[in-house]
Amino acid sequence: MSRNLILDSARAVLARESEHAIEAYGAAIGRPVTDLSSPALILDADVARSNIATMAEAIAPLEATLRPHFKSHKSVALAMLQVESGARGLSAATVWEAAVLAGSGLDDIFVVNTVAGAAKMTVLAQLARDRSITIAIDDLANTTALSEACADAGSVLGVAVELNTGMDRAGVDTAARALELARAVERLPGLEFRGLTGYEGHCALEHDAERRRSEQRRAMTLLVEAADSIEAAGIDCPLRSAGGTATWQLTAGHTGISEIQAGSYVLMDRFHARMAPHFRPALTVLTTVVSAGPERVVFDAGSKSLDLDGECRIDPLDLEIARADEEHLIVRPAPAAPLHVGDQVRIVPGYTPSTLNHYTVFHVAQAGVVTDVWPVAARGPGHHGIDVRPASVAHR
Repeated sequence: MSRNLILDSARAVLARESEHAIEAYGAAIGRPVTDLSSPALILDADVARSNIATMAEAIAPLEATLRPHFKSHKSVALAMLQVESGARGLSAATVWEAAVLAGSGLDDIFVVNTVAGAAKMTVLAQLARDRSITIAIDDLANTTALSEACADAGSVLGVAVELNTGMDRAGVDTAARALELARAVERLPGLEFRGLTGYEGHCALEHDAERRRSEQRRAMTLLVEAADSIEAAGIDCPLRSAGGTATWQLTAGHTGISEIQAGSYVLMDRFHARMAPHFRPALTVLTTVVSAGPERVVFDAGSKSLDLDGECRIDPLDLEIARADEEHLIVRPAPAAPLHVGDQVRIVPGYTPSTLNHYTVFHVAQAGVVTDVWPVAARGPGHHGIDVRPASVAHR
């Protein structure tokens, strides 16, 4: 592949998504939100900016810096606002997210998950020629394949060993294994060992604040002790990356942690609200009553347009949700707040990252008026046209 093929492809993907957003939804700009067809994803730009500013101010005096997670909003515009507010770089969940971020001109991108497969490794290696890219690892054979991809591309890719701090997902299970892998990286061309990552996402499932604090402390102690053991062996381990919105204050203040990956704080949702009350919901789903009777009221937003984890809220009404089908949300009517066919309400999602993955665009709103439409970038599992074919095929 040519040197800039991946970046060019990523820019093309972003341009296509932006062009489609304006072409398909641009007529809504300047009109009231209530004129939109539902279901529609509504982004309150003022609240999102306020959440970004709140986090930037709160983390400034703490030991760790912020590397916010792009997967939580999948908006290049929001990512740029986060960087402008002091974020040191960005976290990504997928290779395709990283490619779109890099193609938009952003840098210092950490794919915080392990990846496998030659196509994805090729993209990472190509991106690393023009950007600072880091990837999580936990397997020597897979890491060796990454090294070979970088040798082919003539690039240097940063790697961080993932340590299982209690989530029992990816990651090595012991500090000894982390050190073993760090030593192996030192011998592999095209790779640069940068440190450790160990997301304590399991703590977000703990509703009790004190138990959550205890689990977080245990998880971060494991991570810091593993990093210290690597440095004691003579290998620099500056990156100690962890932390989500549910535990961000605890992790950012934990001695020895260098950065946190919190991302959901920008848009917020019901799942995170009880653990991070300083941030306000910036994202809602506009929905319309399509059936109304004495026993139930039905909205046109179901499981294909909402993620109900964390119990979504119908704002500002307090209605009991009975059931969600694919295209319908069924609620119990409230005598004090009667609803009729055609009435519109806003729903605060239970879990924002999964909800926005159903949509093509955000309708950006201020004071109840649509001011812009922004694409939801790199959604789903696909590569969205980013070219991963061998050079001999790509240039035919």
